[in-house]
Amino acid sequence: MKKRFLLLAVAAFSLMVAGCERPTPDPEPGPGPEPGPGPEPVVTLYDIAVQLVSEGSNLAIEGIPMTLTDESGMATYDGTTDAGGAAAFKVPAGTYAASATYKTAEDGQRIAYNGSNSSISVAEGSTSFQINLNKVVSQQIIIKELYSTGCQYKAANKTYSNDGYIILYNNSDLPADASDIVFCFSAPYTSFASGGNKYIVDGKFLFESEDWTPAFGGMLWFKNPVEIPPYSQIVIAVFGAIDHTQTVEESVDLSDPSYYWMSNTDIPQWTMAKYTVAETIPIEHYMSGAAFVMGTAWALSNNSPAFYIGKMDSAQAKALCENADEYDHTLGNGAANNVVKFPRANVVDAVEVWSAANMEKCYYRFSADINTGYVAITNNQGHTAYRNVDKEATEALEENAGKLVYDYAGGTESEVNGSTDPSGIDAEASIAAGAHIIYSDTNDSGKDFHQRRVASIKK
Repeated sequence: MKKRFLLLAVAAFSLMVAGCERPTPDPEPGPGPEPGPGPEPVVTLYDIAVQLVSEGSNLAIEGIPMTLTDESGMATYDGTTDAGGAAAFKVPAGTYAASATYKTAEDGQRIAYNGSNSSISVAEGSTSFQINLNKVVSQQIIIKELYSTGCQYKAANKTYSNDGYIILYNNSDLPADASDIVFCFSAPYTSFASGGNKYIVDGKFLFESEDWTPAFGGMLWFKNPVEIPPYSQIVIAVFGAIDHTQTVEESVDLSDPSYYWMSNTDIPQWTMAKYTVAETIPIEHYMSGAAFVMGTAWALSNNSPAFYIGKMDSAQAKALCENADEYDHTLGNGAANNVVKFPRANVVDAVEVWSAANMEKCYYRFSADINTGYVAITNNQGHTAYRNVDKEATEALEENAGKLVYDYAGGTESEVNGSTDPSGIDAEASIAAGAHIIYSDTNDSGKDFHQRRVASIKK
């Protein structure tokens, strides 16, 4: 009994001691999880419709692709027209540019409808917009290639730009008469001239409501009849019709007897030494022209020309260039700023080149009925503005079966502001294989041309 009482006492004492032990404190609370993101901002989307219009009426054709791009160029929306010729989009508020191209055939002629609207301002209540498409009848004679930007003269560690040339191409299966083709470029001289384009006021060209387009510096034309066979070309040297590779390896050979030369022999004020010609060039291939501004050479821009060809007989062209009473002086007074008013209806083809190094400063120099879009060119690299192949039309030619060469790799898409031919057809290799090429002709330089890495005549 006594022993049992002792055991109970020990047990009670142990429980009492345990009850007096200090409890282990809870751990300090941590910072806790990061607060989660708040609710996503609500972006209101607006349903808009963009209607295609041509020659004053709705172009009610179903299935025409349309592209809508925001002002920053970061967001692009693709749509397709319904039976009424309108495409529907659902986009946030903002300013957009819309463009569309449609190709078809009418009465045996290739027709392209092309246009854009860069002033689509989407906001509450603004839901309906238009794109006016210019109807372009495919011309026989087009500008196939323009080279004016020069190359690197590595041996002398400098640039070289006396080797410019232009290629005209017969984009059809019938002989083309080029005898009355004249060569011009628009004003201002470069796409990024300081002070901007004085011809643009309130978003429109001053000459847009009139029947002319600027011609600056001078005008060139052929002295003798010129015929271009079907799917063939002629090369015209701008300054030196010589083999430039003899002194500048990176340059081009312009001494082929079939080539033409924009001679200075009829223009006394063009005295620059870069006007040279090889004995191989026939005198019959010397061209003529007129200057109507100060200067010792034709002032074709070597980095961003707005170049075009027109149709006018030489006598009429000469009279136009010499009629000082009709000169335009929007760019300023004095002989250095004379601009000839070339009839817009006489323009045959054009290419708008922008300087790849100055894209943010560039502006258009053609009204939309002549050209929309641009091709960017990097200066002094031997690059050219080369026309894209019309893939569908070229592949449709029965005689091209087995002759077309694909996987074109001559573009500059790997460069900043570079580009390539979206058709994937290597035009020059295909021509060498006996194919006939039909080139794109939509009057949109951005869709019709790309920046070619090496001049097509450089073998």
